[in-house]
Amino acid sequence: MIRKVLAHWRSSSSTTTDYIPLSTTAAGTASTSHGTPGTSSKDGGGAPVRWLNMVLILLCVGSLGTVWIATGRTGGQLMVEMMTERLPPPEPDTLDPERCDPFRMPGYLEYNAHRPLDNGWVPFNTHCPRASLLTPLVRSLERLIARKGSPPPSSPLDFELPWLVNRTVVLIGDSIERFHARDFCDLLSATTDPPWHGISENGFTPSPSNASTPSHSFFVSRDYPELKPPRYLYDPRDPDAVPPDWPHDLTRTYQDHHLEWADRDNIRTSPWVCEVPSYGFRVVTVFAFGLEPYRAGAHYSDQDWFITPSTMVDKVQHTLVPLLQNLARERGAPHVTSPDLIEVSAGLWDLRQWSEEDARVANITLDDSTELVYEALSRERLEWWRTRVTKLLDRVHHTFPSPAPIFWRTLHHTRRHSVAPYSRVEQLDQFALRLVRRIQARNDSLAARLKVDSWGHKMLGFEHHFRDAVHPKAVPGSVLWSDMMLWELRRAVSRRSDSPPR
Repeated sequence: MIRKVLAHWRSSSSTTTDYIPLSTTAAGTASTSHGTPGTSSKDGGGAPVRWLNMVLILLCVGSLGTVWIATGRTGGQLMVEMMTERLPPPEPDTLDPERCDPFRMPGYLEYNAHRPLDNGWVPFNTHCPRASLLTPLVRSLERLIARKGSPPPSSPLDFELPWLVNRTVVLIGDSIERFHARDFCDLLSATTDPPWHGISENGFTPSPSNASTPSHSFFVSRDYPELKPPRYLYDPRDPDAVPPDWPHDLTRTYQDHHLEWADRDNIRTSPWVCEVPSYGFRVVTVFAFGLEPYRAGAHYSDQDWFITPSTMVDKVQHTLVPLLQNLARERGAPHVTSPDLIEVSAGLWDLRQWSEEDARVANITLDDSTELVYEALSRERLEWWRTRVTKLLDRVHHTFPSPAPIFWRTLHHTRRHSVAPYSRVEQLDQFALRLVRRIQARNDSLAARLKVDSWGHKMLGFEHHFRDAVHPKAVPGSVLWSDMMLWELRRAVSRRSDSPPR
């Protein structure tokens, strides 16, 4: 059919050019190209257009007919479906203006170097205004301090933030979680009027807070023997048992030192606790060297911060659970063992492991100019990571079988750094989001709890406000995280059947 139409078009326009030339050189060609009123140039130039229109119409009709026959849908129905599929979902505030979530709205992170509480996420949509729960918490602490000597509030409802009373937040991850917990406590005591102390940017020294400040953070060590988890043994029935993936040539090293590693304290890798005593509120963190360190962590065993167990799943079972039990006993607060919000993250240490592996294979020394580590992660590595993240989330879900939400914290864009190359950070973060979405689509009990903490995405562009190449400063990074955490905690508590708070 198309060939016949084109043949007829060629014969009907044989006295005209087949195209409009960019320039002409002969008088005859010029008169034919431009044409004159009343001559046949009008028909010669218009016929091809009309025939092409007919061809396009016939093709469209034929295509829609084929779709209608194959699917039973009209062309109009198909077009509606296509348009609906391509339209983005409405912004949250257009669904319910009274209950908008500013942290899920497009916006920007406002920075103020001199007033920490003025930092925060500002939505572009003025109908969904900026929200800060950190500020009212600080003001509440000021008033509680001012009434010192008076009887304390007798009921959670007597507090200005009743949903915060006797709540526990658990963070499972790495040094980012440690700084978030520590900075949260520092910010509370540093922004009261008058302030109790400054905000420490040094992760190698204890927090300036103490038992007399409105908030207090500390790492669990021999200074707190009543809280310290029991010594980890790979096999409690055989104290000298060696993990099967530990290098055989280092078996003696493990047997000689594993008790030392299990008993070790380190300010960077031991668990941290942040407490707000007047509210009975606490944030508890557990640190891991990624999901599953290379060769059971043997590669890091010569470092003074290496503490067993090494895998993130084992940290949950053998470090976090007994720590929460000890806190519940010592604080007389049994609810501590059932966290109200759980945050999980992994990636930076896994990326470090892969960078170091690439360097060993290539027989090179890593530095910030190394380009090899900016190559994309292989499918094999992503699959390795997927299976372990899935296992970790399942373990957290079954270890704490409450309705408390489980948040996957997104990674943040680092400065140029060979052990956390930002191209791989982005790749792994996108892969994690895909994994979370797939779990959410399962429509099971974990899917109902699993959510995304977009803090890392909101930090993009603030790499110049870092402590080092990887760790954001308290301002604005931990201020933003604190506001987001409090917002989600209030939401979670309000949805619990036991609200108002315990």
